[in-house]
Amino acid sequence: MFRTLARPLLASAFAVDGAQMLLNSNEYAEDAKAINGTLRSVLPQDKAGLIPDDAETTVRVVGTTKVVASALLATGKAPRLAAATLAAVQIPTALSRHAFWNASNGAERKEEIRGLVTDLALLGGLVITSADTAGKPGLKWRAQQAMPGKTEQQKMLENAQTQSKAFAANASDQAQGFFAKTKEVAGQVQEKVADYVDEHQDEWKETAENLRERAAEFGDQASDYAQSAAAKAQDAWDDFDTEGLKKDVQKATKKSRKRAQKAQKQAQKRAKKAQKQAQKRFK
Repeated sequence: MFRTLARPLLASAFAVDGAQMLLNSNEYAEDAKAINGTLRSVLPQDKAGLIPDDAETTVRVVGTTKVVASALLATGKAPRLAAATLAAVQIPTALSRHAFWNASNGAERKEEIRGLVTDLALLGGLVITSADTAGKPGLKWRAQQAMPGKTEQQKMLENAQTQSKAFAANASDQAQGFFAKTKEVAGQVQEKVADYVDEHQDEWKETAENLRERAAEFGDQASDYAQSAAAKAQDAWDDFDTEGLKKDVQKATKKSRKRAQKAQKQAQKRAKKAQKQAQKRFK
């Protein structure tokens, strides 16, 4: 209720002032010209160009701003924004209207100081209104409440650390289990290979021995065959007197001997090869 009465009372002073500036803009042109010059000297060049060259235009803009902002403040529509806007406009207005340092005599100086203090008092009211939340929490308080406190932050940190440690321990256990399983499987494979070798070792030895015996037997047979062929050739040689036949027999004898020798060598090579293969299997 107090805000409903206080806001229109505070806004009334700025509403009347803004209306007077709109109706009598030429009366405030000198003060506006001084303000424009000061602002152009203070603001950057790109911003100084926004200030109107015509002093009366500046007066109308400020007057319109005061009327609109005071209406919003009086009706309670965006009162904090309206109060902040009026405060921003009130500062240059008060300094330009009550320049007591330019007073020509003591009475005028006192009057200007009194007017400046009054405007500053209104400025104080505007500042308080711009910060008034009407009993509702401000944005700063809401932001602080939305953020977790130190205790909650500490709990969240502890929970994160606990979860990280649990995850690391679980990963370590899984890795150790995998290595143990791999070692176990490797041991089983090694045992099966060793058992297989032990089971077939005698069989492989017997096979190698048979191969060696067969190779030796084959070599003996080849030697006997060669000797028999040579004897038959010699007998044939002795039985026939024909010169041409003797030559044929000699050639056949030579071929038989060569074939017998070749067969014997091959038999010996096969025997040695079979013996080497058998030795490699048992190493």
